[in-house]
Order: sequence, then C-alpha cells, then structure tokens
Amino acid sequence: MSNRTTDQLESYLEERYVSLHDIAERTGLAADRLEDLIASGCMPGASYERRHREEIWAHINGAADTVSLKTISRHFAADVVTWVLSIAPRLEGSSPRRLAPVLKEELRTGFLDGLVRHGGAEIAYGGFMSEDGAIDRKGFDIHFEAYVWTNWRAGTWGICVHDSWDIRNIARKTVAVERLKRLTGDGTRTSYSPVEARKVRHAMAEYDAIVPPFSPHDRHEASRARLVDALADAVSYVPASRRAGAAPLSFRNRPS
Repeated sequence: MSNRTTDQLESYLEERYVSLHDIAERTGLAADRLEDLIASGCMPGASYERRHREEIWAHINGAADTVSLKTISRHFAADVVTWVLSIAPRLEGSSPRRLAPVLKEELRTGFLDGLVRHGGAEIAYGGFMSEDGAIDRKGFDIHFEAYVWTNWRAGTWGICVHDSWDIRNIARKTVAVERLKRLTGDGTRTSYSPVEARKVRHAMAEYDAIVPPFSPHDRHEASRARLVDALADAVSYVPASRRAGAAPLSFRNRPS
C-alpha cells in the first residue's frame, strides 16, 4: 500500500470509526464488559483490525520458521455506540450470554421487517420472498444465519451501511444491492432504454442513500465500484463519489 493510500485510510478510520476505549468512555461500560458483549454476540466486532506481522528467520534454512500476526488496533463503526447504549439498560438484569439469543431474535425480526419495508418482495429477494408477499421462512432463516448474522457479528455491516446499528438499514442496503444486480445484470450491462435507465438511476440513488463511500482499502472490490461507479455514465447518473466535496479514493480489500 502506498504512503498516500495509507494516509487516506488513516483519515477515513479516524473520521468514521472508534476504538473500544472510545466506546467504553461514551457508554460507561468497561472495556472488559464490552469484550464480553462481543464474545457473546450482543455487540458487533471491529470492522477493521490493524495487524503487525512478525517473522523470525532461521538462516540455516533461509526462510521464516516463525510467522505471527499481532493485532495492534481495532476500529469499530461509530454507530456501535448507539447500539450499546440501546441495550445497556437490559444488561442490568441479565448477563450477555442470556441476552444474546433474545437480541438475535429481535434482529431476525427487524431484518425481515426491513426487507418488507424496502421492497424485497418486488425483486423476489433471496429467492425466499415472492411478489405476493409470501415468505419461505426456512429460506429466510438460512439467509439470516449464514449471511446477515455472521456479518453482523464480524462488524462487516459497519463498513458498508449507514447507521448499521439499526438492522432495518442493513436490510435496506442488501435490497438496494440486489435490485441493482437485477437491473444491471450484476454490473455487466452497458446499454439501457430510457425507461430502464430511469429505473437504474432510481436504484443507484437508493444505494447512495444507504451505503457509505467505502475506504481506500475496500472500494476496489466493493458493490459501489461494480454496480454504481462503473455504470453511472451509461445511465447519466452522478454517483455520490463524484459529487462536490467527495474525496477521490483508490481501493482494495474485501467485497461488500
């Protein structure tokens, strides 16, 4: 990573993310208590971790015979503070491990509500929603467990969703992505009729409303690059990344 990209990433993390110490100060919960919340599933994990790689070379074989990675800093989505404050009163009469399954079921219900609210049925979201409103609960549960819940615990949604503390916003984001995939052939279409272009512009605006710009370490492989920025000119749309005040970023890392 170049020095310029490193500086951009540092600025991005400083602006949008907080440390565990910051969360402790803002919520009044001790850091070890917050660690218990993460371990039990009551709180999302860090969205980013900075790690130091250490190698010990044995010159007798000309290679590193000991390699380790040590986490030197963790960065949590700033809205995790809102989430922790919202559940803090409930921790007074319950342990994190007792509260975790209750919160998970509430998140499950909230995600489904978000899918309905933001038009998941219109695009037969996930294959378990139909246009008439019917929902295959088994299919929904599989999707929630493997995709939504796993990424919630990992802190992934803190990278790619505005106000990710509210699970309905995560649903809004996933619907926006799936709608764009459907309208653009997963980013492969380059020609659109006027009516199609209007639908794509509307879908891009909805995406821009709920998805952050991504960091200079993520955006290369993110949905924004593939489904919005690469196709914007084809439908005469000005994406958020090009509007006044948007900082130019270079990209790399995990897709979102």
